[in-house]
Amino acid sequence: MPVYNAGEFLIESMESILNQTFKDFEFIIINDCSIDNSLKTIKGFQKKDNRIKIINNRKNLGVKRSLNKGLKIARGKYVARMDADDISLPNRFKVQFDYLENHPKIFLIGGSAIIINESGERLGIFEKYDNYKRIKKKLPKTNCMIHPSIMFRNTKDIYYREKFIRSEDYDLYLRFLSQGKNITNLHDFLIKYRISRGTGLYKNQKPHQEFFFQKAKDFYEQREKTGKDDYENLSTPSLKPKNLNFGKMNLSVKILAEFQDNLRKETRRDIREYFKRFGVDKVLLIFYILSFFPQKFVRFLRKRF
Repeated sequence: MPVYNAGEFLIESMESILNQTFKDFEFIIINDCSIDNSLKTIKGFQKKDNRIKIINNRKNLGVKRSLNKGLKIARGKYVARMDADDISLPNRFKVQFDYLENHPKIFLIGGSAIIINESGERLGIFEKYDNYKRIKKKLPKTNCMIHPSIMFRNTKDIYYREKFIRSEDYDLYLRFLSQGKNITNLHDFLIKYRISRGTGLYKNQKPHQEFFFQKAKDFYEQREKTGKDDYENLSTPSLKPKNLNFGKMNLSVKILAEFQDNLRKETRRDIREYFKRFGVDKVLLIFYILSFFPQKFVRFLRKRF
């Protein structure tokens, strides 16, 4: 778990890991030169629980380099990712451990998530399904994994590619596919995923997100054709900053979470509000139409197509 100035949510996040029903793990926390009370909080927990191992960066290294430092010392049979503002549900590790133990052909698993806001209030859900063959077809087109929900086999040679300013997780998944590794999601709800200005959903909207998302896809296609990609020559372009409309993004995420949570009236209400404030969006228009159909029918469509 990388930590940078996460004091507001850190206690709840750490407690959710330490109180897992599955107890046999090491909790590697990388403090990325926080200037708030994060390090003090982590050390306080460490005094009470010797499963905690702290890597204290002397300078801010960012998420990728911090994660790689953790991966280098990880001794467990499996590695689970966690963000400092999210909450793992009590049975998360047990569910994932048991699944990987019983499915040796699966290399990495993610899961479904309950979406919460900064205050911890439930906004809806992101519901996933276990079908590695479909994910193999879908991942080269879009990222269908929730990064802080994943667990994967610790082969001691896994790392995030540090030139990826954004979409480092997407690049990792596609590299696994190139290596013939199977990836799937579980229908089980494993985490509470917090939507805030600091969360991945917002970070990924920054100017370089589209560039690196496409690069991950391009490199995957290169590897499929030639067996290697052009990562060594990757350079970050100068892109103009975008004025982010957090209200727009927050409402769109809320709508998607409500729809999957079968909150149909709330979905239609918020879509109408979105159209009123930001104009008609074709994807949300489809969700608006589907919100009038029975949930079983919509779930059938999702599983089938």
